[in-house]
Amino acid sequence: MRTFLTSQLRLMWQALALLLVLTGTASAAAPAPEPATARYEVDFMQDMIDHHAMATMMATTCESKAVHAELRELCTDIRMSQQQEIAQMQGWLQSWYGIRYQPQMKPGDMRRMERMAQLPPAEYEVEFMQSMIRHHRIAIRRASVCLDRAAHPELANLCADIIQVQLDEIRMMESWLCQWYGICRRSS
Repeated sequence: MRTFLTSQLRLMWQALALLLVLTGTASAAAPAPEPATARYEVDFMQDMIDHHAMATMMATTCESKAVHAELRELCTDIRMSQQQEIAQMQGWLQSWYGIRYQPQMKPGDMRRMERMAQLPPAEYEVEFMQSMIRHHRIAIRRASVCLDRAAHPELANLCADIIQVQLDEIRMMESWLCQWYGICRRSS
């Protein structure tokens, strides 16, 4: 009886795996069904982890350097939400692909952040918001591609969230640049 049940369970799992491959949907604990899609997901998550790590470092400095309380609060939100997304993507890389990944920072990025941190507070705010707007636009472009290419619905949902949240943050920072510093370019 036990052998029969084991065989039945094995057949059910094989049928489920075949169904997932045929429908093109990845299960929560399996890699994407096609190698090119799997490679895309791994590359996307590693790149976005690095991208988010840079934003969290920028936001951490902003929390102590910004003049306006609203901007400090936004920086805290950016730091916390992107740290959470980093952990989520690291978990998916481990669960789906068996990959442990830690953020990688480029030396040029580190130097730019160090120079920005040396600016006087008002100049810092302007430079921070303009830099974060550019940074968010890059993430939005990458996340837009992810919507079409990700096999895992969880990853596609994260990409949709990245787009919405970062568009909202761009609009907010553009508004503040205009209100606080007279820099009134709307480009989003």
